[in-house]
Amino acid sequence: MQASKFVLWVSIGLAIAFMTSSCKKTIVQDKVYDNVIYDLGNQVVYTSASQKAKQKTATQYLSILYADLKQTTIPNNELTNLSQVNLGFGDKGLVNDILVSHYMNNPGVVLPTAAYMRSNLDQFITDTYIRFYQRKPTSYELYGLRKLITDDPNMTPELVYSSFALSDEYWFY
Repeated sequence: MQASKFVLWVSIGLAIAFMTSSCKKTIVQDKVYDNVIYDLGNQVVYTSASQKAKQKTATQYLSILYADLKQTTIPNNELTNLSQVNLGFGDKGLVNDILVSHYMNNPGVVLPTAAYMRSNLDQFITDTYIRFYQRKPTSYELYGLRKLITDDPNMTPELVYSSFALSDEYWFY
């Protein structure tokens, strides 16, 4: 009987010892760093059009088109209205053509002047590619658009921007 009491007390003691030793609270200290500055340089998102594999939704297209042309975000009510109009038409190309034409004829579109376009042609082309396609033009694209603008005296920034906004590549990201 004495031995069983001893075993019982030892068992109870060991159980209490295990329970108290396993219930220790771990203290974690978080270090907070103030004024951390990340020196990030400008990154080119795409190096070529072939890297774009995802197609924009109609809402993404409308939102990005507005931002690219007016350099500001689209108001929610306007985006909702345009999305509903876009859903109501079967010919999306026609709707987009009318929409781009509508934006180009309204004030608020941020466009360079024709004089700037012709005097800084390479810079204008590069800026346009980055603005609409998020990439720099290839040397062939730069040559082709430069030749197109210099050969046609009626070419305006509005026409260039409209063609970029209505291109197939503009629908992909």
